[in-house]
Amino acid sequence: MAETLFHCDDVPWRRFVALCRERDETPGAVLRDLIRLEVQCCERRKARSAEGIDERLLVRLRLLVAEALAGSESWGQLQRLLADRGLKFVPSGGGLVLTDLATGATLAKSSQVGPPYMALVRRFGAGFPGHPQTGIAAQALART
Repeated sequence: MAETLFHCDDVPWRRFVALCRERDETPGAVLRDLIRLEVQCCERRKARSAEGIDERLLVRLRLLVAEALAGSESWGQLQRLLADRGLKFVPSGGGLVLTDLATGATLAKSSQVGPPYMALVRRFGAGFPGHPQTGIAAQALART
């Protein structure tokens, strides 16, 4: 186990030690936990960025969605034009995700490839058919 010394101003260090005593923990135990948590957080952040969507794919998806939107005046038209391109939108959380029509694999959030869900609701004057969170559409339409 490595022993490392670091500088800390007296006032914050005394407050930290007092907090540790209140919690019946040693400063060393608390610092080890903080270091472990920080390392885990950085590793998760790295893993998420490694899993991130390929920028070239994102550009291509944006183009395909823009083409489909240009010819759409309704959700039905948008879904048909996306289907012609092998894609479809499906509800997810408070918005939509773009999926591969053949596999159902999620490719990107709608806001990554085009307008966010609320903007699309305002554009089409209705919520996405079958979206489980109807309140989001009502909220978007109330703001128009």
